[in-house]
Amino acid sequence: MTDTPKIAQLRNHLSVSETTTGLILSGKQTVTGFNPDHFCGDYSKVIRDLQAGKSLEDLFAKYGSTIIQSALQAAKSVNGLGTELDWRELISKSYRDETIADALEVAKKQLARGESDKFGETLRRINATHTSSQRLRSVRANEISDEYTPMMKSGSNAIDTHIGGLPTVGVLLLGAKTYTGKTTVAISIMANFLQEYPEKEVLFVSLEDMNEGWKHRAKTILGDKRSEDFWRRCIVMEFAKSMNEIIEEAARYENVGMIIVDFIDYMAPETDLSAFEEIYRTASTGSKSLAAQSKFRSMPIALLAQFGKTLYKGGVPTTGAVKYTGDQYAYHICMLYNAEGDYYSDDEENAYVLPAQPGYAYLVYWKVKNARPHGKDFPGAIKVPWDAKLGYALDNEGEWFSLANETKRQVQKKNRR
Repeated sequence: MTDTPKIAQLRNHLSVSETTTGLILSGKQTVTGFNPDHFCGDYSKVIRDLQAGKSLEDLFAKYGSTIIQSALQAAKSVNGLGTELDWRELISKSYRDETIADALEVAKKQLARGESDKFGETLRRINATHTSSQRLRSVRANEISDEYTPMMKSGSNAIDTHIGGLPTVGVLLLGAKTYTGKTTVAISIMANFLQEYPEKEVLFVSLEDMNEGWKHRAKTILGDKRSEDFWRRCIVMEFAKSMNEIIEEAARYENVGMIIVDFIDYMAPETDLSAFEEIYRTASTGSKSLAAQSKFRSMPIALLAQFGKTLYKGGVPTTGAVKYTGDQYAYHICMLYNAEGDYYSDDEENAYVLPAQPGYAYLVYWKVKNARPHGKDFPGAIKVPWDAKLGYALDNEGEWFSLANETKRQVQKKNRR
């Protein structure tokens, strides 16, 4: 970013937030692409309202004239620079510098108190924040390592056998209806991943439950015989307002190798599809940025999502069952399905059918980027043993059922008068 005396008046994060908001309000910058979380105080709320379509009159009524007029006046003071400078980069840099400065103050206090472990964690977070903010330079292709695979083992036999594992970098969407074991399968995926990679840790974001409730559920599913080291490698986060907060939290821990978010509906208004898109986009780019700075050079992120009440009407669930799939951002898309408890499984309007069998359920895969498991027999579903208390037996190899066009039945059209 070019340093110039003409913007010397932008002395701190508040000044940059105020001026940038004024430029957006006056039409010299578009609100698209700005991250509301990077703005200071009420300006964060103003940007969020603008992105939701609020008018200038709405903002005056909600926040009063002082904050809005101050922003507009600050924007006038930069004259022609309102359109010449990269204000998205300016606000991001200001936010980053403020975050690092605050963290440095915390680090100094921790050092003064002799809290060496906390001091080390804070320094790692500062370094991760700084590193992730640097624009990476281009490199020649012959300098890039050939030791890469788009898929990595998950540690779950069913997924590794039929899908090839998890995306090395990218998002796995796990969709399910209410009370079908989203958290249960997520905990099983976490446990198998930790077993497969003894040197790695998992950040599990438990937005639906308190920490104590999450651990009680995990012990119910996994049993009490897990070692202290196993639980130490489970990092649990019980609150998060945005995906950015989750990415920043993961950056604090140098050994985190996977993130699981249970579940994303808590971070987005139910009817705001743009908010869901922001979650998927941030998760996708965050996975790459975390992997780039990780010693493992990988960071799969599993996002759990709930079926919409008006979108899913029974039968084998398709991608249309969730409010927003983030299809362009997701590497894998999987729906959980228990045919035994589905009264619509033989609905003639649903082109897909999977046999109902007591004690079994399905992982229905609709997308696996960079791979074509089972060739022309994809998409399809993995049938594995299922228990109401323990959930999906992912250690079982499972059985593949094709849902490809060749096996899809014809939908019966209703006569309409």
